[in-house]
Amino acid sequence: MAAPIHEIVKGHRSWKVVLTYTTCRSRFNSVCLAGPNIICNWNIHYCTHQQKEKQVQEDKVQAPARPQRYLFDKLIQFITNSSGKLEKRIPSAFQVYRTFKSGISEFVSDSKDFYKVSTRLWSGESLEQFTRKELELYRQFSSDLPVVGLIFVIAFAPGGAIVFPLAYVFPRFLLSHHFWTPLQKEEFRKITLTKQLKHYDYILDHMHLLSQHIQDKESRDYVRSIINKLDTNVLLKKSEIQELLPLFEGKPFHTDCLSIRHLRHLAKALSLSLRRKKLIKDALFLHYIDTAMAREGTSSMTDEELNRACCWRGLNPSGLQRQEKIHYLENWMQINGIIHEKSISLLLHLPVLLSYGLPSNRALMPASTIVKRGKLDEY
Repeated sequence: MAAPIHEIVKGHRSWKVVLTYTTCRSRFNSVCLAGPNIICNWNIHYCTHQQKEKQVQEDKVQAPARPQRYLFDKLIQFITNSSGKLEKRIPSAFQVYRTFKSGISEFVSDSKDFYKVSTRLWSGESLEQFTRKELELYRQFSSDLPVVGLIFVIAFAPGGAIVFPLAYVFPRFLLSHHFWTPLQKEEFRKITLTKQLKHYDYILDHMHLLSQHIQDKESRDYVRSIINKLDTNVLLKKSEIQELLPLFEGKPFHTDCLSIRHLRHLAKALSLSLRRKKLIKDALFLHYIDTAMAREGTSSMTDEELNRACCWRGLNPSGLQRQEKIHYLENWMQINGIIHEKSISLLLHLPVLLSYGLPSNRALMPASTIVKRGKLDEY
């Protein structure tokens, strides 16, 4: 046994308590109770017991008091049950969150697909080898990428996160369709179409003016009769429009024969480039999208795809049934089937010829834009 280094003796009457501990870090070695006739020894490990208590406190979390536990349980229960109620009280906030979350996912996915399509196009593949969705993605994302890409770059700069609240204040200008709600898509579609439809009357004015230069009287009268039908909201048949094809392959409606003002109205009516060469390229690209759509059919297209296709081709889809949209696109594709590069001007005029008298379009045309053709002599 190790030699004791200290003894503490406490007397109480005839009893004597002797506590002996060794140099082992305050560990009591023995406790002796001495009396007249009794001597008892208990070996206690007091320090070891303290260490065990300390170890229990370190690797366990002490439970809160009952009042705190009651409040905690009630708070968790309230949060769990109130998420659905909160969504009903502020649906706009939840709608923005969901739209933003899904928008980022769709934008990133489209970015990858756009890169694949772009590399294939740049490698020299023909437009005829691509599907409708691939060509539509390339056309749409080419305008979306510069705007949204810039927003993403700014967002990663120090303090740039503020750009997202700003973008949601002006979503039509700072965000793409990936981040728009269904209501915003319909609203922005109407705004775009209203601006496009303002140019329809001016296009008809220019057509009426150019018809004066048609040498053949029968052809000239036919063009005038077509314009008169449109002015009286009479819908043209496919065959009536197809008979105009020779006039768009040469004088007077070939793209080389059109004035700059005429071309600008055509470009704005379809939201295409204002430059003549780029306008023709954009029209040819739309022509190949139409060809792919005719090859694949319209039955598998979603409602959103139908709405976008109608909007790109000058028709307001709001209030129309699905079959009405498909009927319009099928008429468009049948006329597109006889168009080629030399007669691409007919495709540029097709929104006016095919949709001018439709009620959904006339509803977006202000009365001030509907003019009489008698003013043509002023040009």
